[in-house]
Amino acid sequence: MIDLVKLTLIAGDGGHGRISFRHEKYAPKGGPDGGHGGDGGNIVLRASGHFNTLKHYMGKKEITAGVGETGGRRQKTGERGEDIILEVPLGTVVFLENENHQGLIRRKKYGVSHLLNRNEIEFDKYFTEKEGQGIPFRDADSLLGLDEGKLELVTFTEAGQEVVICQGGFGGRGNTSFKGSTNTTPLEAEYGTFGEKKVITLELKLLADIGLVGYPNAGKSTLLSKITKANPKTANYPFTTIEPNLGVLSLADGRDVVVADIPGLIEGASEGKGLGLDFLRHIENSKMLLFILFLPEEVVSDTNLSDEEKADQVWNQYQALRQELKQYHPALLEKPFLVSLNKIDIYSDELRQAIVNKFVKEKQTLQIFSGFTGDGLSEIKQQIADLVFVK
Repeated sequence: MIDLVKLTLIAGDGGHGRISFRHEKYAPKGGPDGGHGGDGGNIVLRASGHFNTLKHYMGKKEITAGVGETGGRRQKTGERGEDIILEVPLGTVVFLENENHQGLIRRKKYGVSHLLNRNEIEFDKYFTEKEGQGIPFRDADSLLGLDEGKLELVTFTEAGQEVVICQGGFGGRGNTSFKGSTNTTPLEAEYGTFGEKKVITLELKLLADIGLVGYPNAGKSTLLSKITKANPKTANYPFTTIEPNLGVLSLADGRDVVVADIPGLIEGASEGKGLGLDFLRHIENSKMLLFILFLPEEVVSDTNLSDEEKADQVWNQYQALRQELKQYHPALLEKPFLVSLNKIDIYSDELRQAIVNKFVKEKQTLQIFSGFTGDGLSEIKQQIADLVFVK
């Protein structure tokens, strides 16, 4: 799944004002008529429900909006640069890594919620010795670096939500604007201002009511397929799920619950091991959590272990999962949660009871079920509904 993309976005520069004069049959030395430059195009980010990943930006590194045209003769304003609209999935978070001076000015004043007016920008003039002479070069635009480090700009949570992430530059004024009683033939005009330039990271976080948390092979994908209409890949080996899956649990009263199957954690995930950090990020945007515990078949059939020792292993598995979440972000443990035990179809009645007794002793409610046979699934659905729609 493509859920992390780094892009350089460059809004269009404003067009330069023109230095020109009227040259008509009966006015060979007419006054100034240089037009203003056109404004540069913006780059807009828009949330869309048509995308679930950032795959459509794979391989792209730089995206540039249209530049404003230079002003024309006869006071003609240059054409405005074309805007670029970039659609992103719901749950996309935009982080700023670098920007130019124009971007800094707007961010410090308005963030990305408002646009600057041309009277809030300083324009540089250019001068020529005669009409028709080329516009002098100016110093190139450059990135500044961020004192704050990586900075979160905006999170997209609603379809149609838009943000002008990079505002285009303003067109410079032509020499017509500089005519005066003492300057009847102005050989001066303004450069267009630079458009904003930003280096950003788009990070997609799944938006779900409840996230399924467990080790590989816990049966998260099977549970998702049984309680929703999702059709995730399932198999009897670790890391079957290598990208998050979403499903919708439709309740009898017409309400829906969005369930996210988060790929399995391993010990050390919070340190980046396995699929680690890539998917711990998705848990952050799940409102609630459902821990799914299980005992591997080889442990269930191990005659050297008592049922109580096997029950201890289930409890330790639960504690290890909580520890991984805590190490990644302690606030994850503040989310409402349920704890469940899967694969009860392969446990003896005595083993089931030993596991339940262990959790009762630790004062933790445990819901048992089998994703294979469907036993206990109706209770799981009801508990999810009760948790999500708490009265």
